Amino acid sequence: MAVNQLLVNSYALNVYMIGKNSLTNIGLTRPEYVEPVKQRAADNFFIDDIDNALMQGWITPEEHADTLALKDASDPQERPPIEFTAAEPNV
Repeated sequence: MAVNQLLVNSYALNVYMIGKNSLTNIGLTRPEYVEPVKQRAADNFFIDDIDNALMQGWITPEEHADTLALKDASDPQERPPIEFTAAEPNV
């Protein structure tokens, strides 16, 4: 059965970014969505976002390791630093 990509995106956001759902809960109700959710997180979220989900207790260490293992070089890795530029003086 094909998974609904809108649900995959929503689940990924709610698990990894907000903490309003868990992979365990998704696995109980819709087990076919667990791996696509991990893949969506690996493909779209920075490593520090995934680390934060672990530190907040939203995902388990095993889920964290599984998600990071799905990352490849084309996926976002580290959040780029913010560079501030000096404002031009008022003349």
